[in-house]
Amino acid sequence: MSENTLLIDIIELIGGGTPKTSCVEYWNGDIPWLSVKDFNNDNRYVYKTEKSITQAGLDHSSTKLLQKDDIIISARGTVGELAMIPFPMAFNQSCYGIRAKENVDKTFLYYYLKNCVYKLKNITHGSVFDTITRDTFAQIEINLPSLEIQKRIASILSSIDDKIELNTTINENLRLNAA
Repeated sequence: MSENTLLIDIIELIGGGTPKTSCVEYWNGDIPWLSVKDFNNDNRYVYKTEKSITQAGLDHSSTKLLQKDDIIISARGTVGELAMIPFPMAFNQSCYGIRAKENVDKTFLYYYLKNCVYKLKNITHGSVFDTITRDTFAQIEINLPSLEIQKRIASILSSIDDKIELNTTINENLRLNAA
């Protein structure tokens, strides 16, 4: 059985931030720090980031730490790029972290968002840059299936993505070995 609900009611939105770039002790640590250029490639997971921060950078800025299987979505400029997080990562203020609430399968939520990203893009705001805001998520209605059905859907879609990722890796290795 499924029920209609607003997207904003089944997620927790998490804001990002940037540690002060003039403080060298905040940068080049062991905490991956995401920006949209790290995940605008259509892959489900983002495994590496261009930049990293220290614990001091995390503690002294508005950035937050996303957890395994949270979702990252670009909210300004290049709107609507998204990926899942395979391990804890911090992120900048041009993105939102999205965490599934109780009775929502994280992987199902990722595929749902991927499918409705065009809706999010159509209701962006902003005069200079398109921007997704909290209100954007409040305007999307979802017919949420039961948790069991969410898990089945997520399992099927993720197995396809796993095969695509494996084939991409194989092709990349073949290309590098042929060079």
